[in-house]
Amino acid sequence: MKGLVLYERGKTEIREVQKPECGDRDILIKVESAAICGGDVHFYNGALPCLGEYPIILGHEFAGTIAKMGPHADTYWKVGDRVISENTASVCGRCPACEKGNFVNCPERETLGCSVDGAFTQYVKIPGDLLAVYPNCLFRLPEEIPMETAPLLEPAANAYMAVVQEGQMMPGENVVVFGAGALGLFSVQMAKIAGAAKIILIGMPSDEESRFPCGRKLGATHTIINGEGVDLAAEVEKICGMSGVALCIDAAGAPAVLKQAVEIVRNDGIVVRIGMNDKPYGYGMNEVNVKSVSITGHMGYNTTSWRNVISLAAAGKLDLASLVSHRLPLSQIKHGFELLKDQTAIKIVIDPDN
Repeated sequence: MKGLVLYERGKTEIREVQKPECGDRDILIKVESAAICGGDVHFYNGALPCLGEYPIILGHEFAGTIAKMGPHADTYWKVGDRVISENTASVCGRCPACEKGNFVNCPERETLGCSVDGAFTQYVKIPGDLLAVYPNCLFRLPEEIPMETAPLLEPAANAYMAVVQEGQMMPGENVVVFGAGALGLFSVQMAKIAGAAKIILIGMPSDEESRFPCGRKLGATHTIINGEGVDLAAEVEKICGMSGVALCIDAAGAPAVLKQAVEIVRNDGIVVRIGMNDKPYGYGMNEVNVKSVSITGHMGYNTTSWRNVISLAAAGKLDLASLVSHRLPLSQIKHGFELLKDQTAIKIVIDPDN
């Protein structure tokens, strides 16, 4: 079978790769659809090293059908089931994070497509040892959710965790989202679903053509370009008035954006930082204390996030399709990476069989 292999930092190619062996308790998934994540772009362009050992098959947002099961695999599943993975490959099962069911935060977690072979190929193995500890690493995919858009449930679950679970947003509150990429756009949609009164999407000039229109379709009531000379705090105050902004989602990650979020959020408000950037913060933190602002570092999701976004999508209340800007065969996946690097795409769905 073919797969997109990261063989050195920032170097990828489509190679013939070995089909995974299905062990005694393992489940083998036929990948029907996968999507390129912003994290994949970082691996592709060399901004991030492989989190495991080279070579590795990339891809961690995917859905498919169960193709094979080991003789002692969990009988909850059967061959032919439509499934979606939350991309965990292994956890320790013993640490405080695992104890609470926050398996994504396990310090020994291995991730499909990041530290072990992933889904930009035809088959992926879900280890039986993982299923024994964490049975909800795999979910049944309702027939109402098309296989083509199902991989987008992964960033949607991220946004659900950030806005609803970590952000504690209540209906009628105002929300600001920095960053008009997939996580920012899903955060806009989650704020809409959760009943936000005003949703302000803040992005760059390059977002005006495609990403801002998508954001408005998904629920943004206002869009602002974060450009030179723009007084964001004043603009947001005009929109939100004395109620202020209860929640800021930083889906951009730049230190300057976190500073702006702290300035914009109201006293006793919450900032959830989804975006990542390894540059030093470089600003004073006194305003965090004076305003009693809570800053939450975000990483992933949990079973509740996944269960609820699947329910929302199956009920037709979560729009996945509007974020798909391109559909490409595996043979053209490198073109997809270039489109994302140029910010001319939102989400790109890959057909691994083509």
